[in-house]
Amino acid sequence: MVVRPVPPPTPPITVQAPPSVRPTWAEVDRDALVHNVRVVGDAVGGARRILAVVKADAYGHGAAHAARAFVEAGVFGLAVSLVEEGIELRAAGIAAPIVVLGGVPEGAEDAIVATGLRPVVWTRDHLDRLDAAVLRHAGGRVRVHVKVDTGMSRLGVLPSDLPALLDRLRQARDTIVVEGLMTHFARAGDADGEAATRAQHEAFVACVPEVTRALGREPPLLHCANSAALARFGWTHLDLVRPGIALYGGAPRAELALPGLRPALSFHSEVVDVRELPAKARVGYGGHGRLDRPSRLAVVPVGYADGYPHAASGRGEVLVRGRRCPLVGDVSMDISMVDVTDVPGVRPGDRVTLLGRQGDAEIGLFELCGWTGLLPYEVTCGISKRVPRHGR
Repeated sequence: MVVRPVPPPTPPITVQAPPSVRPTWAEVDRDALVHNVRVVGDAVGGARRILAVVKADAYGHGAAHAARAFVEAGVFGLAVSLVEEGIELRAAGIAAPIVVLGGVPEGAEDAIVATGLRPVVWTRDHLDRLDAAVLRHAGGRVRVHVKVDTGMSRLGVLPSDLPALLDRLRQARDTIVVEGLMTHFARAGDADGEAATRAQHEAFVACVPEVTRALGREPPLLHCANSAALARFGWTHLDLVRPGIALYGGAPRAELALPGLRPALSFHSEVVDVRELPAKARVGYGGHGRLDRPSRLAVVPVGYADGYPHAASGRGEVLVRGRRCPLVGDVSMDISMVDVTDVPGVRPGDRVTLLGRQGDAEIGLFELCGWTGLLPYEVTCGISKRVPRHGR
Protein backbone atom coordinates (compact mmCIF):
# COMPACT_ATOMS: atom_id res chain seq x y z
CA MET A 1 0.00 0.00 0.00
CA VAL A 2 1.28 3.42 -0.96
CA VAL A 3 1.07 5.94 1.85
CA ARG A 4 0.61 9.42 0.49
CA PRO A 5 1.53 12.44 2.55
CA VAL A 6 -1.36 14.44 3.92
CA PRO A 7 -1.37 17.88 2.28
CA PRO A 8 -1.13 20.85 4.59
CA PRO A 9 -4.42 22.51 5.43
CA THR A 10 -5.49 25.29 3.12
CA PRO A 11 -5.02 28.60 4.89
CA PRO A 12 -8.22 30.54 5.44
CA ILE A 13 -8.94 33.26 2.92
CA THR A 14 -9.29 36.66 4.51
CA VAL A 15 -11.35 39.20 2.59
CA GLN A 16 -11.56 42.69 3.96
CA ALA A 17 -14.95 43.90 2.80
CA PRO A 18 -15.93 47.54 3.14
CA PRO A 19 -18.18 48.29 6.13
CA SER A 20 -21.28 48.34 3.94
CA VAL A 21 -21.47 46.92 0.43
CA ARG A 22 -25.23 46.79 -0.13
CA PRO A 23 -26.83 50.21 -0.69
CA THR A 24 -29.37 50.03 2.14
CA TRP A 25 -28.87 52.16 5.24
CA ALA A 26 -30.47 54.33 7.91
CA GLU A 27 -29.51 57.89 8.75
CA VAL A 28 -29.75 59.26 12.29
CA ASP A 29 -29.86 63.03 12.61
CA ARG A 30 -27.95 64.13 15.72
CA ASP A 31 -29.31 67.68 15.45
CA ALA A 32 -32.85 66.30 15.57
CA LEU A 33 -32.03 64.32 18.73
CA VAL A 34 -30.66 67.43 20.43
CA HIS A 35 -33.63 69.47 19.22
CA ASN A 36 -36.07 66.94 20.65
CA VAL A 37 -34.37 67.12 24.05
CA ARG A 38 -35.01 70.86 23.98
CA VAL A 39 -38.66 70.38 23.02
CA VAL A 40 -39.24 67.87 25.82
CA GLY A 41 -37.20 69.99 28.23
CA ASP A 42 -39.36 73.02 27.47
CA ALA A 43 -42.44 70.94 28.30
CA VAL A 44 -41.17 69.62 31.64
CA GLY A 45 -38.99 72.39 33.06
CA GLY A 46 -35.56 71.73 31.61
CA ALA A 47 -33.35 69.06 30.11
CA ARG A 48 -31.91 68.20 33.55
CA ARG A 49 -35.28 66.65 34.39
CA ILE A 50 -34.99 64.11 31.56
CA LEU A 51 -33.95 60.50 32.07
CA ALA A 52 -33.49 59.62 28.40
CA VAL A 53 -34.49 56.07 27.49
CA VAL A 54 -31.99 54.50 25.08
CA LYS A 55 -32.96 50.84 25.47
CA ALA A 56 -33.25 48.54 22.44
CA ASP A 57 -30.35 50.29 20.69
CA ALA A 58 -32.05 53.64 21.28
CA TYR A 59 -35.26 52.40 19.67
CA GLY A 60 -33.26 51.37 16.63
CA HIS A 61 -31.36 54.66 16.30
CA GLY A 62 -28.00 53.44 17.63
CA ALA A 63 -27.52 53.63 21.39
CA ALA A 64 -24.06 55.18 21.61
CA HIS A 65 -24.79 57.83 18.97
CA ALA A 66 -28.09 58.80 20.59
CA ALA A 67 -26.70 58.68 24.13
CA ARG A 68 -23.87 61.06 23.26
CA ALA A 69 -26.32 63.51 21.71
CA PHE A 70 -28.63 63.38 24.74
CA VAL A 71 -25.81 63.81 27.24
CA GLU A 72 -24.41 66.75 25.30
CA ALA A 73 -27.92 68.25 25.29
CA GLY A 74 -27.88 68.21 29.10
CA VAL A 75 -30.14 65.36 30.23
CA PHE A 76 -29.94 64.05 33.79
CA GLY A 77 -29.02 60.59 32.64
CA LEU A 78 -29.83 57.59 30.48
CA ALA A 79 -32.04 54.53 30.95
CA VAL A 80 -31.55 51.09 29.42
CA SER A 81 -33.41 47.83 29.83
CA LEU A 82 -30.50 45.41 30.11
CA VAL A 83 -27.29 45.37 32.08
CA GLU A 84 -25.54 44.46 28.81
CA GLU A 85 -26.86 47.65 27.23
CA GLY A 86 -25.43 49.71 30.07
CA ILE A 87 -22.05 48.00 29.83
CA GLU A 88 -21.96 48.70 26.07
CA LEU A 89 -22.50 52.40 26.74
CA ARG A 90 -19.73 52.41 29.33
CA ALA A 91 -17.45 50.68 26.80
CA ALA A 92 -18.32 53.45 24.34
CA GLY A 93 -16.94 55.99 26.81
CA ILE A 94 -20.24 57.30 28.18
CA ALA A 95 -19.83 58.27 31.82
CA ALA A 96 -23.31 59.72 32.48
CA PRO A 97 -25.68 58.11 35.00
CA ILE A 98 -27.23 54.96 33.51
CA VAL A 99 -30.35 53.47 35.09
CA VAL A 100 -31.04 49.79 34.32
CA LEU A 101 -34.80 49.38 34.11
CA GLY A 102 -34.75 45.58 33.92
CA GLY A 103 -33.60 44.92 37.47
CA VAL A 104 -30.66 42.85 38.71
CA PRO A 105 -30.38 39.51 36.88
CA GLU A 106 -28.66 36.83 38.91
CA GLY A 107 -24.93 37.01 38.31
CA ALA A 108 -25.00 40.61 37.05
CA GLU A 109 -24.51 42.36 40.39
CA ASP A 110 -20.71 42.53 40.22
CA ALA A 111 -20.79 44.05 36.74
CA ILE A 112 -23.37 46.58 37.90
CA VAL A 113 -21.19 47.70 40.78
CA ALA A 114 -17.96 47.67 38.76
CA THR A 115 -19.39 49.85 35.98
CA GLY A 116 -21.37 52.21 38.19
CA LEU A 117 -24.76 51.33 36.75
CA ARG A 118 -27.86 52.29 38.73
CA PRO A 119 -30.29 49.36 38.77
CA VAL A 120 -34.01 49.43 39.35
CA VAL A 121 -34.85 47.14 42.29
CA TRP A 122 -38.02 45.69 43.74
CA THR A 123 -37.08 42.47 45.56
CA ARG A 124 -35.09 41.56 48.64
CA ASP A 125 -32.99 39.26 46.46
CA HIS A 126 -31.90 42.24 44.35
CA LEU A 127 -30.75 44.02 47.50
CA ASP A 128 -29.03 40.99 49.03
CA ARG A 129 -26.91 40.42 45.94
CA LEU A 130 -26.07 44.09 45.45
CA ASP A 131 -25.13 44.41 49.13
CA ALA A 132 -22.73 41.47 48.82
CA ALA A 133 -21.28 42.74 45.55
CA VAL A 134 -20.46 46.16 47.01
CA LEU A 135 -18.69 44.48 49.94
CA ARG A 136 -16.68 42.33 47.52
CA HIS A 137 -15.62 45.45 45.67
CA ALA A 138 -14.49 47.01 48.96
CA GLY A 139 -15.83 50.49 48.99
CA GLY A 140 -18.45 52.88 47.73
CA ARG A 141 -22.17 52.42 47.44
CA VAL A 142 -24.45 51.45 44.58
CA ARG A 143 -27.29 53.81 43.69
CA VAL A 144 -30.67 52.21 43.02
CA HIS A 145 -34.15 53.22 41.92
CA VAL A 146 -36.99 51.44 43.71
CA LYS A 147 -39.90 50.48 41.47
CA VAL A 148 -43.44 50.32 42.83
CA ASP A 149 -46.08 48.36 40.93
CA THR A 150 -49.16 50.59 40.99
CA GLY A 151 -51.15 48.84 38.27
CA MET A 152 -48.95 47.66 35.41
CA SER A 153 -48.80 44.24 37.12
CA ARG A 154 -45.45 43.48 35.58
CA LEU A 155 -42.37 44.60 37.53
CA GLY A 156 -42.13 46.35 40.87
CA VAL A 157 -42.88 45.91 44.54
CA LEU A 158 -46.54 46.05 45.50
CA PRO A 159 -47.34 48.90 47.92
CA SER A 160 -48.37 46.31 50.51
CA ASP A 161 -44.90 44.73 50.33
CA LEU A 162 -42.99 48.00 50.36
CA PRO A 163 -42.36 48.09 54.17
CA ALA A 164 -40.37 44.84 54.08
CA LEU A 165 -38.26 46.11 51.19
CA LEU A 166 -37.60 49.36 53.04
CA ASP A 167 -36.49 47.40 56.12
CA ARG A 168 -33.87 45.64 54.00
CA LEU A 169 -32.76 48.95 52.52
CA ARG A 170 -32.24 50.34 56.03
CA GLN A 171 -30.02 47.37 56.83
CA ALA A 172 -27.96 48.01 53.69
CA ARG A 173 -27.60 51.77 54.10
CA ASP A 174 -23.79 51.48 54.08
CA THR A 175 -23.77 49.80 50.65
CA ILE A 176 -26.97 50.91 48.88
CA VAL A 177 -28.38 54.40 48.43
CA VAL A 178 -31.87 54.98 47.08
CA GLU A 179 -31.53 57.60 44.38
CA GLY A 180 -34.98 57.25 42.83
CA LEU A 181 -38.51 56.02 43.37
CA MET A 182 -40.51 55.15 40.27
CA THR A 183 -43.56 53.52 38.76
CA HIS A 184 -44.71 52.86 35.19
CA PHE A 185 -48.06 53.74 33.66
CA ALA A 186 -50.09 51.10 31.84
CA ARG A 187 -52.61 53.30 30.00
CA ALA A 188 -51.19 56.81 29.66
CA GLY A 189 -51.32 56.51 25.87
CA ASP A 190 -54.91 55.24 25.71
CA ALA A 191 -57.60 57.72 24.68
CA ASP A 192 -59.65 56.72 27.74
CA GLY A 193 -56.67 56.17 30.01
CA GLU A 194 -56.69 59.31 32.15
CA ALA A 195 -58.62 57.83 35.09
CA ALA A 196 -56.39 54.75 35.24
CA THR A 197 -53.28 56.90 35.00
CA ARG A 198 -54.48 59.21 37.74
CA ALA A 199 -55.21 56.22 39.99
CA GLN A 200 -51.69 54.88 39.45
CA HIS A 201 -50.20 58.31 40.08
CA GLU A 202 -52.11 58.72 43.33
CA ALA A 203 -51.08 55.25 44.52
CA PHE A 204 -47.46 56.09 43.76
CA VAL A 205 -47.45 59.47 45.48
CA ALA A 206 -49.07 57.87 48.53
CA CYS A 207 -45.93 55.74 48.97
CA VAL A 208 -43.59 58.72 49.21
CA PRO A 209 -44.06 59.63 52.92
CA GLU A 210 -43.42 56.03 53.97
CA VAL A 211 -40.25 55.89 51.88
CA THR A 212 -39.04 59.21 53.24
CA ARG A 213 -39.57 58.11 56.84
CA ALA A 214 -37.82 54.80 56.25
CA LEU A 215 -34.79 56.40 54.63
CA GLY A 216 -34.59 59.18 57.20
CA ARG A 217 -33.89 61.86 54.62
CA GLU A 218 -35.42 63.90 51.83
CA PRO A 219 -37.42 61.84 49.34
CA PRO A 220 -35.50 60.38 46.42
CA LEU A 221 -36.00 61.50 42.83
CA LEU A 222 -39.56 60.67 41.83
CA HIS A 223 -40.35 59.64 38.26
CA CYS A 224 -43.25 58.01 36.46
CA ALA A 225 -44.00 59.89 33.20
CA ASN A 226 -43.33 58.18 29.89
CA SER A 227 -43.68 59.92 26.50
CA ALA A 228 -47.47 59.69 26.53
CA ALA A 229 -47.88 60.93 30.10
CA LEU A 230 -45.49 63.85 29.76
CA ALA A 231 -47.40 65.02 26.67
CA ARG A 232 -50.87 64.65 28.21
CA PHE A 233 -50.68 64.99 31.97
CA GLY A 234 -48.49 67.69 33.46
CA TRP A 235 -49.22 66.44 36.96
CA THR A 236 -47.13 63.32 36.24
CA HIS A 237 -43.84 65.16 35.63
CA LEU A 238 -42.55 65.13 39.24
CA ASP A 239 -38.71 65.29 39.55
CA LEU A 240 -37.78 63.42 36.37
CA VAL A 241 -39.54 62.20 33.25
CA ARG A 242 -38.63 59.09 31.25
CA PRO A 243 -39.28 59.83 27.57
CA GLY A 244 -38.40 57.24 25.00
CA ILE A 245 -39.97 57.59 21.60
CA ALA A 246 -40.58 61.33 22.00
CA LEU A 247 -36.82 61.95 21.99
CA TYR A 248 -36.62 60.29 18.59
CA GLY A 249 -39.37 62.48 17.17
CA GLY A 250 -42.24 60.04 17.56
CA ALA A 251 -45.14 59.28 19.87
CA PRO A 252 -47.26 56.28 20.82
CA ARG A 253 -50.01 57.76 18.61
CA ALA A 254 -49.94 60.68 16.20
CA GLU A 255 -52.22 62.80 18.38
CA LEU A 256 -49.83 62.43 21.35
CA ALA A 257 -46.82 63.95 19.59
CA LEU A 258 -45.42 67.05 21.27
CA PRO A 259 -45.51 70.00 18.86
CA GLY A 260 -42.14 70.71 17.30
CA LEU A 261 -40.57 67.25 17.50
CA ARG A 262 -38.43 66.22 14.52
CA PRO A 263 -38.01 62.62 13.30
CA ALA A 264 -34.41 61.60 13.85
CA LEU A 265 -34.29 58.46 11.71
CA SER A 266 -34.70 57.95 7.98
CA PHE A 267 -34.42 54.66 6.07
CA HIS A 268 -33.05 54.45 2.53
CA SER A 269 -31.94 52.16 -0.25
CA GLU A 270 -31.08 52.50 -3.95
CA VAL A 271 -32.38 51.23 -7.25
CA VAL A 272 -30.12 48.38 -8.42
CA ASP A 273 -32.01 47.48 -11.61
CA VAL A 274 -34.96 48.67 -13.69
CA ARG A 275 -37.13 46.11 -15.46
CA GLU A 276 -39.53 46.66 -18.36
CA LEU A 277 -42.47 44.28 -17.94
CA PRO A 278 -45.65 43.74 -19.96
CA ALA A 279 -49.23 44.17 -18.84
CA LYS A 280 -50.62 41.21 -16.88
CA ALA A 281 -47.15 40.18 -15.65
CA ARG A 282 -47.13 38.72 -12.14
CA VAL A 283 -44.60 40.05 -9.67
CA GLY A 284 -42.99 38.45 -6.64
CA TYR A 285 -43.70 35.41 -4.49
CA GLY A 286 -47.13 33.95 -5.06
CA GLY A 287 -47.60 36.23 -8.05
CA HIS A 288 -49.51 38.56 -5.75
CA GLY A 289 -48.50 41.62 -7.75
CA ARG A 290 -50.27 41.99 -11.11
CA LEU A 291 -49.49 44.71 -13.64
CA ASP A 292 -52.47 46.39 -15.30
CA ARG A 293 -50.30 48.09 -17.92
CA PRO A 294 -46.80 47.84 -19.38
CA SER A 295 -44.64 48.99 -16.49
CA ARG A 296 -41.16 49.91 -15.36
CA LEU A 297 -40.29 48.32 -12.03
CA ALA A 298 -37.31 49.27 -9.88
CA VAL A 299 -35.54 46.50 -8.01
CA VAL A 300 -34.68 47.72 -4.50
CA PRO A 301 -32.37 45.65 -2.24
CA VAL A 302 -34.36 45.91 0.98
CA GLY A 303 -36.78 43.48 2.57
CA TYR A 304 -38.22 42.16 5.78
CA ALA A 305 -34.83 40.82 6.92
CA ASP A 306 -33.82 44.48 7.09
CA GLY A 307 -36.90 45.40 9.07
CA TYR A 308 -38.91 46.78 6.18
CA PRO A 309 -42.30 45.26 7.01
CA HIS A 310 -43.76 42.49 4.87
CA ALA A 311 -47.13 43.95 5.84
CA ALA A 312 -46.37 46.91 3.55
CA SER A 313 -46.73 44.58 0.55
CA GLY A 314 -49.21 45.98 -1.97
CA ARG A 315 -50.03 48.91 0.33
CA GLY A 316 -46.90 50.92 0.95
CA GLU A 317 -45.19 53.63 -1.04
CA VAL A 318 -41.61 54.85 -1.25
CA LEU A 319 -39.98 57.98 -2.64
CA VAL A 320 -37.92 57.94 -5.82
CA ARG A 321 -36.71 61.23 -7.33
CA GLY A 322 -39.01 63.02 -4.90
CA ARG A 323 -42.11 61.21 -6.15
CA ARG A 324 -44.31 58.65 -4.43
CA CYS A 325 -44.12 55.21 -6.01
CA PRO A 326 -46.14 52.14 -4.97
CA LEU A 327 -44.75 48.79 -3.94
CA VAL A 328 -45.70 45.95 -6.27
CA GLY A 329 -46.06 42.37 -5.07
CA ASP A 330 -44.78 40.99 -1.80
CA VAL A 331 -41.90 42.50 0.12
CA SER A 332 -39.48 39.59 0.25
CA MET A 333 -36.59 38.88 2.58
CA ASP A 334 -34.02 40.94 0.69
CA ILE A 335 -35.78 42.66 -2.22
CA SER A 336 -38.77 44.90 -2.86
CA MET A 337 -40.24 45.91 -6.21
CA VAL A 338 -41.40 49.46 -6.89
CA ASP A 339 -43.48 50.78 -9.79
CA VAL A 340 -41.60 53.76 -11.30
CA THR A 341 -43.55 53.89 -14.57
CA ASP A 342 -44.71 57.45 -13.89
CA VAL A 343 -41.30 58.77 -12.84
CA PRO A 344 -39.15 59.59 -15.88
CA GLY A 345 -35.50 58.62 -16.02
CA VAL A 346 -35.23 56.31 -13.02
CA ARG A 347 -31.98 54.37 -13.19
CA PRO A 348 -29.70 52.28 -10.97
CA GLY A 349 -28.16 54.37 -8.22
CA ASP A 350 -31.23 56.51 -7.60
CA ARG A 351 -32.02 56.87 -3.90
CA VAL A 352 -35.14 55.17 -2.59
CA THR A 353 -36.54 56.57 0.66
CA LEU A 354 -38.59 54.11 2.68
CA LEU A 355 -39.02 56.37 5.70
CA GLY A 356 -38.17 60.06 5.70
CA ARG A 357 -37.97 62.94 3.25
CA GLN A 358 -36.92 63.54 -0.33
CA GLY A 359 -37.30 67.17 -1.28
CA ASP A 360 -40.83 68.24 -0.35
CA ALA A 361 -42.17 64.68 -0.19
CA GLU A 362 -42.18 62.58 2.98
CA ILE A 363 -43.05 59.07 4.10
CA GLY A 364 -43.85 59.56 7.78
CA LEU A 365 -43.64 57.08 10.63
CA PHE A 366 -47.37 57.07 11.30
CA GLU A 367 -48.10 56.64 7.60
CA LEU A 368 -45.94 53.51 7.54
CA CYS A 369 -47.69 52.33 10.70
CA GLY A 370 -51.05 52.84 9.00
CA TRP A 371 -50.06 50.63 6.05
CA THR A 372 -48.69 47.86 8.23
CA GLY A 373 -50.65 47.89 11.49
CA LEU A 374 -47.38 48.18 13.42
CA LEU A 375 -46.67 50.39 16.42
CA PRO A 376 -44.18 53.23 15.91
CA TYR A 377 -41.81 51.41 18.28
CA GLU A 378 -41.98 48.25 16.17
CA VAL A 379 -41.00 50.12 13.02
CA THR A 380 -37.84 51.77 14.35
CA CYS A 381 -36.78 48.93 16.66
CA GLY A 382 -37.40 46.48 13.84
CA ILE A 383 -34.77 47.92 11.49
CA SER A 384 -32.25 45.13 11.70
CA LYS A 385 -28.58 45.07 12.60
CA ARG A 386 -27.58 44.40 9.02
CA VAL A 387 -28.73 47.92 8.12
CA PRO A 388 -25.87 50.29 8.99
CA ARG A 389 -26.75 53.48 10.83
CA HIS A 390 -25.00 56.61 9.60
CA GLY A 391 -24.96 59.58 11.95
CA ARG A 392 -25.26 63.05 10.54
